[in-house]
Parts: sequence; C-alpha cells; structure tokens
Amino acid sequence: MLNRYHRRKLHENAVRYAANGWPVAPLAVPRNGACPCGNGKTCPEPHLVGDEVVREGYRAAAVWSENQPAWEIALVAEWVDVMELPAEYGAVLNHRVKSGCPTAMVPATRRWMFFVVRGSVPREQVERVDGVLRSGVRDWVAAPGTWTEETGRIRWLVHPYLTEWRPYQRRDPIDLAFL
Repeated sequence: MLNRYHRRKLHENAVRYAANGWPVAPLAVPRNGACPCGNGKTCPEPHLVGDEVVREGYRAAAVWSENQPAWEIALVAEWVDVMELPAEYGAVLNHRVKSGCPTAMVPATRRWMFFVVRGSVPREQVERVDGVLRSGVRDWVAAPGTWTEETGRIRWLVHPYLTEWRPYQRRDPIDLAFL
C-alpha cells in the first residue's frame, strides 16, 4: 500500500513527464506476492496496466489521481531509445556523456539506463556488451523512483530536466565538424 506522500509524488512525476513530452503508462508492481492489477493471479514481474500510453499532462493527472489505483510509472520508449548497460560499460559511458544524457541507475542489478535519440545506437552494438535496447511504443522501463523487489529503488543520476527533457544526441567527430 502506498502512502499519501508517495501517491502525490507519483501524480506530480507522471504529469511532469507527460507535460514535457515523455510518454508514460500505468505500471503495476507486485509487492509481497500480490499485484495491484487485480487480475486474480500472481504476477511475477512489473507490467503495464492496459494499453494506454499517456502523452499529455492533463491525462496523466487523471490516471494518477487520488481516486485511481496507485500505479507506478512506466516510461514508454515511443520516441527515445533506452540503452540498459552493465556497470562496467555504464560507468564509463556516464563519465563521458556527463550531464548531457538523461541517465538512471538500477542499484540492485548494477545496470545503467541511458535515454538516447531513437535509432542513434545500433541494437547489435548494445547487445554485444550484454546490454538491452528498449525501443518502440511496446517497450518501456520503470521510471526512476520506482521500487521493486528485484531492482530496489531506481534513481536518476542525470534527470531529464537537466537536458531540457531531450534525449542524448549521439555525435562523433565527423558530426561535430559539420554542425
């Protein structure tokens, strides 16, 4: 059961993400063997509730209101790619991109999540280092602030507001010479 403060934070965060162009969806997170989705069975992992992707702040306000179930927030990879990398690559990449890339960390699994411009990193490159590339409207990640039994509390290292809500635009020296 989520307390009043946590529900208010979910509401504020969902509205803020959607109002800044980050699609979100309601996320059911099982805790202590029970899932808030109410489907009558035990859900082993967090999952989206329904098919609704919320793209506007006013819609997020309705979905995450006080009189709705206390869903967590999923960030939908509709217009960004999310690279999920092991620690040995994530730490190095975070050091190189610094505050130019929205970056989150999953402490319990030591995985790093980088939000990048869609299509800017080849899937094969990510998979070669035991990473996962989340891309497209059917793919999502739990928003930082979410706590699960498997991951612990996911947290932002570089919040999207620091990048003006833009994903990282990959550039190499040739790209930079022609800007």
